[in-house]
Amino acid sequence: MRLILGVFLVVLVLATLFFGQEPGRFTVWIAEQQRGFQNQMAGAVQALKSGQSGAYATLFLATGLYGFVHALGPGHGKYLVGGVGLGTRIATARLLAVAVASSLLQSVFAILLVYGAFSVISASAAQVTGFAEDVLTPASFIAIAGVGGLLILRGIKAVWSGARHDHGHDHCGHSHGPTPDQVAQISSLRDAVVLSVSIALRPCTGAIFLLVIAWQMDLHWAGAWAVIVMGLGTAGLTGLVAVSSVAARRMVSASTLLDVGRGKAGGALQMMAGLLIVGFSLTLLRTLY
Repeated sequence: MRLILGVFLVVLVLATLFFGQEPGRFTVWIAEQQRGFQNQMAGAVQALKSGQSGAYATLFLATGLYGFVHALGPGHGKYLVGGVGLGTRIATARLLAVAVASSLLQSVFAILLVYGAFSVISASAAQVTGFAEDVLTPASFIAIAGVGGLLILRGIKAVWSGARHDHGHDHCGHSHGPTPDQVAQISSLRDAVVLSVSIALRPCTGAIFLLVIAWQMDLHWAGAWAVIVMGLGTAGLTGLVAVSSVAARRMVSASTLLDVGRGKAGGALQMMAGLLIVGFSLTLLRTLY
């Protein structure tokens, strides 16, 4: 009974994280907040160009808040970070580092994309925006779906390894190959890089908007630093998701006497998290076409 309750609670947390938002009202509220912060960013850049005092503070505050609010909407890897936290035995500090690194890498990627396109190939703002929306956004969703697929495969391997591990103990007193605990972890630098890059591939539309304005007003460094601050705002939200998802997994484990990141149960939950990540990524991908 406790096993069933534990699995149910984790599924409930995952479903709430991924699908529990009220799409209409919540999406409208996010869009309204983003427009307001974009207007503040544009006004702050103009004030900075004219040398007004306090313009930097206004710009950084607006970009940081924009990053946090924008991250509440679809994308930005929340579901990937949350799924990994709930479905694997990743440490809180490591997942938090992935959340922060992916957000900052996303900012750096936006800077390189916009400034590089303007300075190297003399692209127009419409071309840069079109490339980001038509190529990089679907590429990011596909990459995140690929990570979800990897979680599914690792979950299958964990379940299979757990069965062999138990069989080995029953018959010969030792295991052959990796243990379920080893399979269920996401601990290598390669894993962290894959997670971060799959999220960072999709540059923030607000970052592109701000960088275009900053370039046109010859405030390149101000625009770049403001976008980094925007990334920190995004990291604030994804970091909360990272900490909360790991805490939820540990709470369920403690309440049910079941470590949801270990053995065959951990493998099943990892597969479940992977399926949700793949499903949500493909849903977002379909909205683009």
